[in-house]
Amino acid sequence: MPKVVALHGFTGSGQDFGPLQAALGPSFEILAPDFPGHGIKVHLRQKEDYCLDAHLKTISDVVQNDTVTLLGYSMGGRLALHWALANPSQIQRLILIGASPGLASNEEQNERIRSDYALAHFIRTQGLDAFFKYWNTKTFFQPLLALNSATLDPILQRRQRNQPEALALSLENIGTGALPSLWHRLPECRFPVDLIVGEHDDKFIKIAYRMGEKIPRSRISLIENCGHSVHLESPEDIATLLQSTATGK
Repeated sequence: MPKVVALHGFTGSGQDFGPLQAALGPSFEILAPDFPGHGIKVHLRQKEDYCLDAHLKTISDVVQNDTVTLLGYSMGGRLALHWALANPSQIQRLILIGASPGLASNEEQNERIRSDYALAHFIRTQGLDAFFKYWNTKTFFQPLLALNSATLDPILQRRQRNQPEALALSLENIGTGALPSLWHRLPECRFPVDLIVGEHDDKFIKIAYRMGEKIPRSRISLIENCGHSVHLESPEDIATLLQSTATGK
């Protein structure tokens, strides 16, 4: 049975991959851990719980000694790339959904750190409702928010279980600005890499094509009618890709 380790994004949890498991059926095993500050780990409060090594250990604890397909969305994609480069012999295939390898310049990184810290302060002082009101205005989330209520409501309900301090700590310690850039290491990816982006996710489409120029065995897939959260908006498309790669098509 093919083993897929699936890594959620900021404000998400391992439960986000339930629709993907349903689309795949029993022939695939999806293991989807919760990162610090999310899901069952929402109550963690120590800064050291949020360091990069703690997140990479979360992945290692699930992968163990196996060779896997590692799938990551957004924040989970950044972390998947870090883990894959550190453990290339355990990667059968890397699938990145709406993800980036970080920021290319020190100026961009410093600006993003300031932005992430400002957002963390906003979350702490204004609370979850104000944060999600702002967060949901982002253009690339609009296709997700347009889903029918039967699909969307469970996603929004899970997000409301987050806690302000946990999300703030996550931003400060594992946000895009906090992590080292991996742009210069992309040529080291000798395993197959799928770069999946929604057709309405303009920012990450550009990033995917830049990444594709540097990754030797990369393939870019643009998913119609989707924004940033392809695994939630169209899990069937992700399932089709996984099934085709499992059969060598």
